Amino acid sequence: MPSQLFDAVAVAVAVAVVLSEEGTAMLLKEAAAVQFAMDAFGHLKAIGASDSATPLLDRAGVEADAGVTGLGSDFIAAAAHRFYDREPKVRTLA
Repeated sequence: MPSQLFDAVAVAVAVAVVLSEEGTAMLLKEAAAVQFAMDAFGHLKAIGASDSATPLLDRAGVEADAGVTGLGSDFIAAAAHRFYDREPKVRTLA
């Protein structure tokens, strides 16, 4: 499902991308998986990811910032926030 649907269901402000190298390789071929990561980034959500998931995030255009973390306590802290400083990077503001 698109990440934006999760806001309506669970008020999620974070997405965890936990993948093996094999899982990442498979999902790199899936437009929906790439779009999911792209949408999460574009909706200013925290993204916690395993090291193996990096190629998927790269393909989705996810750029490192305070809201893109590993899966440790930094992700738990980031998950409580939206990252509004990211907005000018993902859309043109009037």
